[in-house]
Amino acid sequence: MYYFFILICMAVIAVFDMIFAAPVFGFDAKYVVLGVILNVVAVIAADGITAFVIRWLLPKKWFDGDKGGFAAGKKEARFLEKTGIKKWKDRIPELGMFTAFRKNKISDPKNNEYVKRYILEANYGVAIHAASMLAGFVIIFLAPEYKWCFGVPVAIVNAVYNGLSLAILRYNLPKLHRLYKINEKTAARRLRTASPAAPAESSEDEVAVGTTGE
Repeated sequence: MYYFFILICMAVIAVFDMIFAAPVFGFDAKYVVLGVILNVVAVIAADGITAFVIRWLLPKKWFDGDKGGFAAGKKEARFLEKTGIKKWKDRIPELGMFTAFRKNKISDPKNNEYVKRYILEANYGVAIHAASMLAGFVIIFLAPEYKWCFGVPVAIVNAVYNGLSLAILRYNLPKLHRLYKINEKTAARRLRTASPAAPAESSEDEVAVGTTGE
């Protein structure tokens, strides 16, 4: 469905160009279709370069843990819920296959090492999608004279789709942070429960050793 809408957007841009731009600039339908396709390829490349720089060249410590600015606040979360994000978020494809870590569902919620990695990847995703919303507009320089025909419309569609993924990640991050803290408390409670047994065992060992010494 997601990719179908991308194709629909490409078709709409091409149709508008053939109706309104072609008579003004004098190019034919073949040029319009080729122009739309080239700009879509270019914006995908811009997104890919942006993702590579953020994911692999920037310091990991910038994205690790509970850093501010990545997760949605309470007001933003309430606004996103009003948009029906709980219904449409699962329809947006997740691109975790490129980092060998899928974020479409939490596979091991009780494992804090896994949850910590999930938070890291989600933070990366927030930064990548936010930057890609802006980076996509570099394609207008491919053909500045035709930017309103190809570059700007394609960049706007790219910004919308990146914005949807950005919203989902920001909405999910507070829940991940809460899950991490719950797991920490559960682990600490289990440790406290198990710890009294350890001194008892040690005392028994000490008595046994003392008796043997005698």
